[in-house]
Amino acid sequence: MKTLTITSARQNLGAWLARAARGEEIGIISGAQVIALRPVAIAAADYAEQEYRLTKAELAKAAEKIHEEIDAAETIEFTGDLRAAFASASLADQALSQPRGKAGARRNRGGKRRVASAA
Repeated sequence: MKTLTITSARQNLGAWLARAARGEEIGIISGAQVIALRPVAIAAADYAEQEYRLTKAELAKAAEKIHEEIDAAETIEFTGDLRAAFASASLADQALSQPRGKAGARRNRGGKRRVASAA
């Protein structure tokens, strides 16, 4: 097993990960422990449960909601004319981007509302 310090592993991490992916035994020394780098198999069946902590019922409900939103979405028929398609899409985008709520209200980077001053 090739052992590395954290500093040396960090300097060329991509290469060390590639070597580990090819099956070479590589460890990184952290305190009194050696932490091994090795590929981990991910099963698609339990990915949502592992990654997002969703039960199968919650995942099915989320998938159903996504399909409903897709089915309800407005589409624009493409006739082969790109300019017309972009014009239609632009009009739809403008309608969706109209402010709702207080006139002139905007959000700052932190997501808080601010009202434009009348200058």
